[in-house]
Amino acid sequence: MVLLQSGNAYTATYASTKSIHEVSSSPTIRRPIAYRPTLKSIMASRYILVMDWDETITRADTVHLVAEAAYQAHATSSTSPRGVPPWSDFTNAYMTDYLAYQSSFGPRTSLEKELEFLTASATIEQVSVSRIEKAGLFKSIKAKHLQEQAAKVEIRPGFIDLIRRCRTLGVMLGIMSVNWSQVFIRSALEQKYGSCDDVPVYCNEIEFDKEGKGTGMMSCSDYVLRTGADKAKVIKQLLARNSGKKIVYVGDSTGDLHPLLHADIGVIMGEKKSLRETCERVGITIKHISLLDVASPKDGRVLYCIREWKELLLHGPFADK
Repeated sequence: MVLLQSGNAYTATYASTKSIHEVSSSPTIRRPIAYRPTLKSIMASRYILVMDWDETITRADTVHLVAEAAYQAHATSSTSPRGVPPWSDFTNAYMTDYLAYQSSFGPRTSLEKELEFLTASATIEQVSVSRIEKAGLFKSIKAKHLQEQAAKVEIRPGFIDLIRRCRTLGVMLGIMSVNWSQVFIRSALEQKYGSCDDVPVYCNEIEFDKEGKGTGMMSCSDYVLRTGADKAKVIKQLLARNSGKKIVYVGDSTGDLHPLLHADIGVIMGEKKSLRETCERVGITIKHISLLDVASPKDGRVLYCIREWKELLLHGPFADK
């Protein structure tokens, strides 16, 4: 996780997916109602829509909000560690390590080399996590601190409309992130849209003790995700558990390159320059989602792009047409 960008009850598991949900004018998700399948819903239900969190579902990176929750906890708890460095110290240390790694790796002029570079960056990510754990940044944090910061998250327009559409079509859903807390992500969604129990969150988690306080450790999850290569492994697991299904993955950064390429349909959200330059450098073609032909075989060097979620309502396997 690039720091400058962005068991407990929140462990992610796939709940049984509902075929259709009642849609109202309010943002709250309603209970399922009976319906008669259409050809469109039968075709669309072959897909699993998996989405990155930071800057894909959200307008901006949210990792700093998770960190702010920790500093808020320190300010109000007598058991918090003293002398925890400011957040800028962690981000600066991360960038120093990353730039040194980037320089030592050498040229990345092929897709194979780029994927190798991204996979091996797991070492840098783990060093960063270990640095944060050693400092005790998340020691004594409680779920309420994460929930308070989650209220500040801004979601991209059109996201809930797409979720409603997918539920109507019987499409399985999932959120996959290298962010640090499932509690934080779920709280951000539930505060805005009500219960989202049928949307599993594949993400890291802060470890809480029996009293609900953070131990300072950051790997309390069935899904420890540090890089896009880790995300690709979960994509493979989803396909293995759901025979006959296809994956649509939506992400915004080079950290999403692995899952974008492993998915049956990889969709880039937004216009992040670094990802587009990387694709051009390694020979990946980017086309607008309107040019997708779902009946054509997958081209392993073609990704699709959208600027906002509403474009997936107009084009592709979930289009309302």
